[in-house]
Amino acid sequence: MKKFHLTDTYALINFDASLCDSEVSVLQSKSFAHVLSQFVDKLRRDKDVTMESLKTVKLEHFLDAYKLLYVFPFNDIYKNNPSLHYLLKKRDEFYHFTEMLYDYWRSLQRFGLMASSHLYTQSAKAPDVIKTIDHFNSLILSLYRGVSTNLLGQQFHVYRQLPAGVNANLLYVHHRVPYHAGYENLQNIAFISKIATRPPFIAYTKSNTRSGLFQEIGENPLSKLVINKLHFFAFPIKIGPLLAYVYIHRDFLHEGIGLSNLFEFASFDEIKDRKPDIVYLYGISETEYDCTYHHDQENNIYLGFVSRLDKNDYFGYLKKMLLTLHNLAMIDQKKLPIHGAMVSIVLNNDETKNIVVVGDSGAGKSETLEALRIIGKDYIKQMKIVFDDMGTFFKKDGHIYAHGTEIGAFVRLDDLEAGYAYQKIDRAIFLNPDQVNARVVLPVTTYKFIMADHRIDMLLYANNYSEVDIGLRLFSNLEEATDIFRGGQRKAKGTTSEVGLVSSYFANPFGPVQRKEQTEVLLNSYFTSLYKEKVAIGELFTRLAVPGYEMAGPQEAATKLLKSLIGK
Repeated sequence: MKKFHLTDTYALINFDASLCDSEVSVLQSKSFAHVLSQFVDKLRRDKDVTMESLKTVKLEHFLDAYKLLYVFPFNDIYKNNPSLHYLLKKRDEFYHFTEMLYDYWRSLQRFGLMASSHLYTQSAKAPDVIKTIDHFNSLILSLYRGVSTNLLGQQFHVYRQLPAGVNANLLYVHHRVPYHAGYENLQNIAFISKIATRPPFIAYTKSNTRSGLFQEIGENPLSKLVINKLHFFAFPIKIGPLLAYVYIHRDFLHEGIGLSNLFEFASFDEIKDRKPDIVYLYGISETEYDCTYHHDQENNIYLGFVSRLDKNDYFGYLKKMLLTLHNLAMIDQKKLPIHGAMVSIVLNNDETKNIVVVGDSGAGKSETLEALRIIGKDYIKQMKIVFDDMGTFFKKDGHIYAHGTEIGAFVRLDDLEAGYAYQKIDRAIFLNPDQVNARVVLPVTTYKFIMADHRIDMLLYANNYSEVDIGLRLFSNLEEATDIFRGGQRKAKGTTSEVGLVSSYFANPFGPVQRKEQTEVLLNSYFTSLYKEKVAIGELFTRLAVPGYEMAGPQEAATKLLKSLIGK
């Protein structure tokens, strides 16, 4: 693995091969020169006014000046280095250039990498991963401050402990998976075993919406793919009861960090002797297999493929393909995938109510339940999330239960209660926070809890488009209820490329649409059983897509839901 890899958007530092033990070693490294050169080229392309005044300064003069400025006062350098006079005479411009260089470095996605071994427990290396990220951050801060104060000619009065080193440090181990024939090009890829992040983690992606459906193909293209094993990293995660190996190209590595907040990571001890249920390659070079999946029936593995295109640089392509593959496997097991949110509520009288709200992207599921948490604080003792986006209904001992899939939530910033995401800023992963469809990935529950057997007390469909203000209605007719859920109508909110009032079979284009015939049998069977068990089935009017009701709609729906729960 290279010592240092730099692109226009990210930097990878191999801490095992790079000498980063002092400020001087950083200044003398080829990596620092590479970053400086790329920054200068950018300013020249942008015709930046600061660079215009320094346009005749050679790269080596910048490098020499920085090496001296870290050690010596400005006046001593000026006096003893006539070759740098032209640059140092433009002291104000040079200082501004330095501040811009520091900001440019911090604007990149910066990742550290450290190798581990099969010979010892991965947790034994965790302190080294944390120590390295902290040390490198302190080193870069010290370097910036040393150079800047000598250039400025005075000490700072305010010191900001910014994340100036790497955003995340990843421990990896090369691993041979017990695959059967046909999976050879996935062997000995680096498996991520530990991740240390420096929140708030903020990533900017080249796209901020997802479009289209994932399509099944009749062949396994894996052996036809050209995979550079040094350019991919494998993330082992648990999706509900399934084990998934997610192979992510380094160009999409920032998306992979979001997995740490969304899904439960599998330990190396859990995976070292196991083949997965799901294999997902995110960032392949071949475009003919973009957004496709295949079921390897011989090995009972679902495989997904998404190409390394700018349009696919969006967390939704990572999350939704994984959930699609999970849902297809659940349908095979005669379980019903649910696109929605589920919470387990303990009221003040110690009565527990498990509520499921079904709806496609932007329907207002999570927003209404979050409003319920706030509005119902005087009536609700505890409110725990079973799933925020996708779950599964299954039958056991003559009853219907639910499991979750994720331990986190991937939600729109605009649709959260004002300030809520920032209350969780120490754990949040922000994606394009200042753009349309800004998102945040937040940990919200535990794997042990989502995998417990949860009975269902209330099942609601999230209607985000009707302007009626009734908030909540319960169905007395099973056929009407099934038709509403089956129709899957909603008004698009800009989370995908869809526009206006749209519909998706059972509000779930991630498995049920692809297996409609099988799902229809399950849908009728499960709804009949729910009706017989006297589970309350209804429609929740979130009005999330009605102009002017983006906040008020979920709040009003939550108020009606609360009254129903407490019997008012």
